[in-house]
Amino acid sequence: MSKKINFLILILVTSLSIASCQAEPTTAGTGTTTSTAIVLPTKAPTGTPEIVVEPTTTSSPEAMPTSTNTLIAPTLPTCFVTYDTPIAFLPDNNRILIKGLSGVQIFNLGTLQEESFIKAPTNLNTPAVALSPDGETLAWALEDYRIELIRIADKQLIHTLAGHTDMVTKLRFSPTGDRLVSASHDDWVRIWDRDGKQVNAFQPGGGDALGIGISPDGTMLATVPFDGSVSLWDLAEFQAIVDVGGSGGFDTSDVAFSPDGQFIAADLATGLSVWKAADQTLLWSGINSMAFDFSPDGRFLAYSDIGENNNVVLSSPDGTQRMRTLEGHQGPVWAMIFSPDSTRLASADGIEIRIWQVEGGELLYVGKSACP
Repeated sequence: MSKKINFLILILVTSLSIASCQAEPTTAGTGTTTSTAIVLPTKAPTGTPEIVVEPTTTSSPEAMPTSTNTLIAPTLPTCFVTYDTPIAFLPDNNRILIKGLSGVQIFNLGTLQEESFIKAPTNLNTPAVALSPDGETLAWALEDYRIELIRIADKQLIHTLAGHTDMVTKLRFSPTGDRLVSASHDDWVRIWDRDGKQVNAFQPGGGDALGIGISPDGTMLATVPFDGSVSLWDLAEFQAIVDVGGSGGFDTSDVAFSPDGQFIAADLATGLSVWKAADQTLLWSGINSMAFDFSPDGRFLAYSDIGENNNVVLSSPDGTQRMRTLEGHQGPVWAMIFSPDSTRLASADGIEIRIWQVEGGELLYVGKSACP
């Protein structure tokens, strides 16, 4: 059994002990009830991180001046029946895509009803699902390593992208939506156009390609390898620009640029790290986290803190000042997304999805496999 599997078994045991059997809900879109499978990664980076990771630099969010406001969520948020992993909010900020084992649900938070369910031809036992910036196209990876592009409006298959030979770990659309970037355990990063044609492909080195992030201007790609540094690449020439730092990641690892392009964040095997994009200066590192996201308006960096009761922290974009703490998750948070207008934040721990009001920190909704 790999070190990576040992690590994720350890951090997920809390979730599994509380919810020994999580089942996909029966909804109008599916008509069936299907068991939810938690897929553990298959490979591990060099070295096994501890569950509580000490900061790797002399500076950390805890050491910085803070303005922390710990908020206790209301006791009766609205419960709705859903699946396990939030993927993205649609551009209207009111509908959210949520991945289940057999497909993707579109749930309307205004009506508290499932609007539709897009069923996949095979199980979606990979984390690789993405929504185009215009909200019109869904991309997902299947068990046989193919990638499909689905039109949201009528749930029709647009294109099938073939080329990867192992599990696809991440999918990311470019800011303009004209390119789709995929990363895989086959060590390759591939770039596709909206017609499903492969534009380019390269091997970033360091083994499996795990996390990918695209700069706001679409000129640079950041990659997280299985073993090695986070790196920046020129998307025009597909040439290496610079190694940023870090030492490899997990299947859950990811990397992203802040909306203004000033900062790069990555949740790695050694914890969450934040750098200045211009000169790759490490601002802080060491928080044990499996999920983070920058708010589209550039005001916040949200991240989970496994070592702090799985709380969700809203900090300044550079991560050096805590603004708010959201409490109540029962296990490690492994998915986190802001709405396009930055007013809502969805976070998921494998037991439930919590949707928060960003301004004020109120818990608005809780999504579960079954409501009381």
